[in-house]
Amino acid sequence: MSDEFEFVPTGGQPWWAMVKTPTGEVPVRVKSWTVTTEGVTAELAELRGVDTSPENVGALCQMSRDEAWAQVATWSKTGGSA
Repeated sequence: MSDEFEFVPTGGQPWWAMVKTPTGEVPVRVKSWTVTTEGVTAELAELRGVDTSPENVGALCQMSRDEAWAQVATWSKTGGSA
């Protein structure tokens, strides 16, 4: 039996990771959580032009999709490539 499982949250506001980029922070959706005996890891969705390596991930937060995508749109206008 594995000591790891994946949890995909449903309902409520989605979780987002604020990822550092050369042109500022951008929210990237947490698509699932991996739970192991060592702890919990956020598995992030892909966003073109964003390196979601753990060292680039800042805060985790909940916000509406509209709020997050407004931030992505602002980020892309300032030099991001979403």
